[in-house]
Amino acid sequence: MEKSLESKKLIPVYLQQLFLEKTDKDHYIRMPKILSFLETKGIYADRRTIYSAISLLNAADFEIVGVQEKGGYKYHHPNRTFDTNELKFLIDSVAASKFLTEKKSKELIEKIKSLGCTYNRESLNRNVLLGNRIKSMNDKVLKNLDTIYAAISSNSKINFEYVKWTPERKLTPMRKGQIYSANPFAVTLNDDNYYLIAYDDKYHNIRHYRIDKMQAINISPAAREGKEHYKQFNIAEYKQKTFGMFSGKEESVKLQCNNSIAGVIIDRFGDSVTIRPDFDNPKVFIARVTVNISPQFYAWLFALGTDVKILSPESIIQDFSAMTDSVLKQYRN
Repeated sequence: MEKSLESKKLIPVYLQQLFLEKTDKDHYIRMPKILSFLETKGIYADRRTIYSAISLLNAADFEIVGVQEKGGYKYHHPNRTFDTNELKFLIDSVAASKFLTEKKSKELIEKIKSLGCTYNRESLNRNVLLGNRIKSMNDKVLKNLDTIYAAISSNSKINFEYVKWTPERKLTPMRKGQIYSANPFAVTLNDDNYYLIAYDDKYHNIRHYRIDKMQAINISPAAREGKEHYKQFNIAEYKQKTFGMFSGKEESVKLQCNNSIAGVIIDRFGDSVTIRPDFDNPKVFIARVTVNISPQFYAWLFALGTDVKILSPESIIQDFSAMTDSVLKQYRN
């Protein structure tokens, strides 16, 4: 008898589980099914006990709504934390993330699917996206993120190894295994990769590191430096200036652009980019952009072909010309 009373105390817990698994705004369950479910748990209850448990759950802000129909009531939990479309979006985002391995992506997708009603699980089977994505081979990205955030929270420096790929598909330490030291301040997601934004107290500037290429991260007992530098740092501007997250010397570049690529320029540099008409040619406009000069910036320009032309500074024109000449020379030879 005492065991039976103890079991009945669990009825609200079991009901919450049942309503999360079997109902949503479009799916309901009826009293016979509720009673049958509890019997599988070894609990035999009457309707009044169920009504009392439902009232208790509603008082605890777990909403269960009864809808009258011919022959009685049907019940559901309509307001879920995530609706089906939101769960699909989360699954697609996980599947498309290169910084997650395929194994970790599948684990997270299964957890996300469990947040939905069982009747919608079939529509959440979107794993097909995984096969068409180049996934990260570093299983420690999420652990690295935890360590970095812990360092930021404790106002500490970090030490780590930085690695690169070899033609043999092996990760090898950069700088012959020399340990890197950094003052972590933020994390950003760019081109499907996580980057650490940190202050380098040796060179007195802000740098970034691919988190999937960081290994053996340790939190240092030393306090972070560079707070004043970071306060002046704007991550949105930094991402606009930096192509493919490759650093370079910051320059103000004047471009002549065909009117047809106005959207391309605004998408890349934001709607506050400096643009004016070319008073000598109504088919083009003049844009002034601030960028970190790198081969990736030149590659972006090259992809736009004759729709864009560098007007100044002269040093950038010469560098771009030299790069394109060297590429052409390689193929002509």
